[in-house]
Amino acid sequence: MWKETKTPYKFNIVENEGGKTLAYDPESGVKIIEKDGFAFKDLAKTGELLPYEDWRLSPEERANDLARRLSVEQIAGLMCFSAHQMKVEPEVNEEQKTFLDQHLRSVLNSCGMGGVDDETQIKWSNAMQRYVEGKDFGIPCYFASDPRNGQGTADWPGNLGLAATFDPELAKTAAKSISRELRDLGVACFLAPQVDLSTEPRWFRNNGTFGEDPALSRDMVREFCDGLQSTYGENGEDLGWGKDSVTAMAKHWTGEGAGEGGREAHLEGGKYGVYPNNNFEASLIPFVDGAFSLKGKTGSATAVMSSYSISYSDDGSLGELVGSSFSNYKIKELLRTRYGFTGVVCTDWMVLNEGKKEGKRSCGWGAHIEDPEVEAGERAFLAIMAGVDQMGGCSNPQVLIDAYNYGCEKVGKEVMDEAFAVSAQRLLQGYFMTGLFENPYLDEDAALADVNSEDKQAEALKAQVKAVVMLKNENGAIKPSTKRMKVYIPALYVAPYKSFNHVAGLIENEPEVIYPISLEVASKYFDVVTDKVDGTNITRLTLDELKDCDLVLIPAKEPGNSFPQDGRNEAGEFVPKTLQYRPYVADGPYVRKQSISGDTLPDGTKENRSYFGHKACTTNEGQLDQILEMAGKAKELGVPSVVAMFAGAPMCFHEFESAVDGIVITFCGASLYGGANASSEALARIIAGVDEPSGLLPLQMPKNMDDVERQAEDTPRDMECYTDSVGHKYDFAYGLNYAGVINDDRVKTYSAAPVLRPANKGV
Repeated sequence: MWKETKTPYKFNIVENEGGKTLAYDPESGVKIIEKDGFAFKDLAKTGELLPYEDWRLSPEERANDLARRLSVEQIAGLMCFSAHQMKVEPEVNEEQKTFLDQHLRSVLNSCGMGGVDDETQIKWSNAMQRYVEGKDFGIPCYFASDPRNGQGTADWPGNLGLAATFDPELAKTAAKSISRELRDLGVACFLAPQVDLSTEPRWFRNNGTFGEDPALSRDMVREFCDGLQSTYGENGEDLGWGKDSVTAMAKHWTGEGAGEGGREAHLEGGKYGVYPNNNFEASLIPFVDGAFSLKGKTGSATAVMSSYSISYSDDGSLGELVGSSFSNYKIKELLRTRYGFTGVVCTDWMVLNEGKKEGKRSCGWGAHIEDPEVEAGERAFLAIMAGVDQMGGCSNPQVLIDAYNYGCEKVGKEVMDEAFAVSAQRLLQGYFMTGLFENPYLDEDAALADVNSEDKQAEALKAQVKAVVMLKNENGAIKPSTKRMKVYIPALYVAPYKSFNHVAGLIENEPEVIYPISLEVASKYFDVVTDKVDGTNITRLTLDELKDCDLVLIPAKEPGNSFPQDGRNEAGEFVPKTLQYRPYVADGPYVRKQSISGDTLPDGTKENRSYFGHKACTTNEGQLDQILEMAGKAKELGVPSVVAMFAGAPMCFHEFESAVDGIVITFCGASLYGGANASSEALARIIAGVDEPSGLLPLQMPKNMDDVERQAEDTPRDMECYTDSVGHKYDFAYGLNYAGVINDDRVKTYSAAPVLRPANKGV
């Protein structure tokens, strides 16, 4: 028995008693057919129930059936993953119609980055689904998103913030909420979690990881993926795939956190990962023991995204010197054969870049790939032969058709037909597991009411509070209190500086005045006084104006680098990345004079990528000046000074720690840009004494830059950590509460020596 109901959103709902609920647009040409008393969507418009249309069959059976029905052109569209869609409207635009007409269905919804409101995204999702439903075999859009904490959704801690809670169950709770909100926006694929180990403290993307410890990262990843992929019943029971599920794409296989000198592989200067202590396998642990070994009913993360970087070895033990997307060793041998991964492998964005001949940048590293004369189709063929299914950021299916034709010449039509069919089956399985073929549409009013709802915001704020780590607390600076304090929060002047962004290139940053912590949020907990600001001119409050203040709260951002990714200055010279505010010259005893990695030069010698003797290009030395100035002012006033640090990586504390009374730190990504977000509020609640701090460091904090240079890029927890003026060592798993240094079960569980080899040995 089934019944059909019209909705106000241009689609009908069909409810099967004891079966799946369907939704379709009556104007799409799709009809409902009945078999065995149940309703099914006639997506292929044959008048008969085809196996892929039968929701009673398994996702694997349905995907296999549909994959074998598709043409090369249709599969080529499925093997593309669109470029970022940040500017959308309630209807489908011409650019989107073009790639949808070319059979592309994986669409990256980056509207959170583009500032598009939730209501518009919801309407756009429905419009896109209506547009494709009547085409070909009725394959729906498979929307994806990068993490968007606080961008139209509840502001849960980012990965590094969750890691600071040392609570894998909380990671699962966060993921459940995140998946529900993504489905509210029409998103069924999450380009997350980022599971790289942050074993190199200078790496640009440390803030997206679960920290540097393999065991903690493994456990957080496992629970996070379970929370994303399973749908849960009213009593918390795991129902497996369902209406709240999103597919997880763990990234970046085989781990990208070991870039030499902390350089990042988006750009050529950071393309090499190095393993001085032979700890390549440590980077596999969060994948093979975490994402691929779930406790829940979905079993394994559905997909992985390959890394940009080349894993460097002189002896070839880590495969050919090409980026992971083209590496037979990393994908075909390790992932597919040794670990038996049968899910989707998608490249990171821009490894093909079909406009390379016109000078457009590509992240496809490797001698035979970097040549501008190598066509994008040939690069795609190399990736397919390595075991890749999908090309990230490629909105042009013709590139995949070119790859097919090129492959037919090189390896034969039979090989290419099978490769395309297998990739189509893997890709389509995610559509079926998340129920998109049955119902790709959104109840617009219900979705808008649920996404970023007050109850989700409240739960996210509780998690943000748990993610705050108290590093120092002297002279009663932070204590439980019911008193509403009067607090001085100074304005921060940021001097002009140059920075390099992998998308926009070199940017001239104008001077500005900012408040890293939101004054609006802080005012919920304190009577806030601040400086007089006129444009970029700051007039500091006098001691007399501050005489009745109870606390000086100094919000701060971590030390910044002008060239955080490529590691080369405007002259093309390799320069060090720094974790301190004051100028740093890399001439210490542990700085490599000869780099481990490097290209082979025309004369047969190896390029030297050392930065020995060069000066780091810092952006915010003035931040340290403000901390010291305000700490001095607090002493004159006779009140405590507390630094509220927004960070995304390890940093040096020796420059200011002894001058202040308290330090609290949050690793939650959105707060790096300031604003009224949950991480600002979490810091305010801790400092006001409303909540007791409980976070622990998911990363070691170095003694100084010599110690940063001494550690190895591939080795977790190998730094000599900073010991502060009261004798506390800022080591992994360190944190304070009101009673002192925390030493609970979390600390005991994860303070053992780091695990360096996976428990899962594969076959």
